[in-house]
Amino acid sequence: MFATLEHAVMRIFMFTWVRISPNSWRGYPHPKDNPTVLADGPNPHKVILAGSGIVIGYGVASHELALGGSFARALTAQTQRGAEVTTITAPGFSVPRARKQLTSRLLGDADMVVLSFGTFEILTLMSPRRWGAQLETLVASVLQRSAPHTQVFLVDCNTPKMSSFAAAYQRRIGQTAAGFNEQLAATAHAHDRVHRVEFRPVAEDAENIEGRSRYQEWAASLIPDVVAHLPLDSTGG
Repeated sequence: MFATLEHAVMRIFMFTWVRISPNSWRGYPHPKDNPTVLADGPNPHKVILAGSGIVIGYGVASHELALGGSFARALTAQTQRGAEVTTITAPGFSVPRARKQLTSRLLGDADMVVLSFGTFEILTLMSPRRWGAQLETLVASVLQRSAPHTQVFLVDCNTPKMSSFAAAYQRRIGQTAAGFNEQLAATAHAHDRVHRVEFRPVAEDAENIEGRSRYQEWAASLIPDVVAHLPLDSTGG
């Protein structure tokens, strides 16, 4: 009960902080253009990239410059195949909301679905077990609504540094993130077509993110785990 109350209080606090703090990322520009990015090449992989945090694209003005475009180009460079990446995101995009938006129509012909959630939930100190149950429900829905060949990738949870907050809070979000990733790993292990993508960027304050170059770095770090779990005939080899 205490953990639920703590989360409720922190959720209200963080919603307020995000809207009024000069250190919040919510005031930064983010893409509002066509969410589908193409990287030229034969027989393109169709990718659905869904999530919050790094997926939103804070600091850049188009999906070409955000994680979706960087991921498409990095995937093509590794597989020698084209890529079509559609980003499903919004500020405040949550796991329950994603379950509603990731429909059979959207997922039916996807080769892979990449999911990256948890940032705001960690910052509000949600119980890892509660978040893990939400993630499991989302993954089960994605598997049911997608084709038998679709591979699902779960990106490790991460948060900004939050250096303007007390050190005790920074330690708490680090512990909570570790708990989230334990839940994520368990979900990936429980399903044949679901894979964990290890993601350990250096924690930094959101205002220090350097736009396009940072999304390129992040995409490059995600691609090895993704490609390693693709069927051999999907990698151009």
